[in-house]
Amino acid sequence: MTTDHDDLLPLRLDRETQELLDPHHHRASARLGDRFVVDPGQVLENVAMAMERLDLDISTPVSIEEDVATLDELVAMVEHFDRGPELVAHVLNTAARVMNARYPAELVRHPLPPDCDLRRLFHADVDERCQDIARAVFNRRLAENADVRDTEIAVDLDGLSSQQRIEVFMAVFFLYGTKIGALQNRTGLR
Repeated sequence: MTTDHDDLLPLRLDRETQELLDPHHHRASARLGDRFVVDPGQVLENVAMAMERLDLDISTPVSIEEDVATLDELVAMVEHFDRGPELVAHVLNTAARVMNARYPAELVRHPLPPDCDLRRLFHADVDERCQDIARAVFNRRLAENADVRDTEIAVDLDGLSSQQRIEVFMAVFFLYGTKIGALQNRTGLR
């Protein structure tokens, strides 16, 4: 759109804001002065895109902060929008969808063992309780045919702080990467 009255526009939008408003752009947040604006739907889309990309190329380095969602976006999702359970359920359901489409069901359903320790595998800074919850919900979702609902995950996250809920999200994401690597090794797709 063009106009001869540019001076009538109250503020010129910066690049980040323009990207956030563009439905074809992956930006999920922008700073507008002292406000932080987040599009929760785009955060969820970005999570799914990163998971699909990881499945297509397991050797692709993936950084949660740079490739999936910034810490500010995760804090907004968990603290301000109270969508921590939805975020975790989304990762679980996306993981099941991606893996079931490409790998044999018996391998996908096979649970991650209790000794699958992200702290040892990735030197991840995740507390034991959060890792145990993440592994339990991950294994439970893979054993089921139907998507898990956020209300079910809310029960698992009950009593956790915002930081711990974010840790569970990150742990589930990394467990997905671990499982994808194992599936690719087992099936020879690597």
